[in-house]
Amino acid sequence: MFKVGDLVRRIKILSVTKVDHEWVNVNPNDEYGIVVDIEEPIHQSKLLDINYPEVFVKVYWQKNDNGALWHWGDEILIVKKANTD
Repeated sequence: MFKVGDLVRRIKILSVTKVDHEWVNVNPNDEYGIVVDIEEPIHQSKLLDINYPEVFVKVYWQKNDNGALWHWGDEILIVKKANTD
């Protein structure tokens, strides 16, 4: 599970059209980010065939001038866990 302070990398994007949706794999581009917030749903549900527990993760990316962005939990991969001492 994600924790604030985890170092992450984006691995896929959810592509949604009017009639369908699919996960599109992203080639690793050495862009990393730090988890700054996590939102869990009030009611658990199974939406869009997401395997990870359905959470939204707010990430501040190293190459982004627009501030932190929200992502599905399935879109990102933990590279290094935050130090929880």
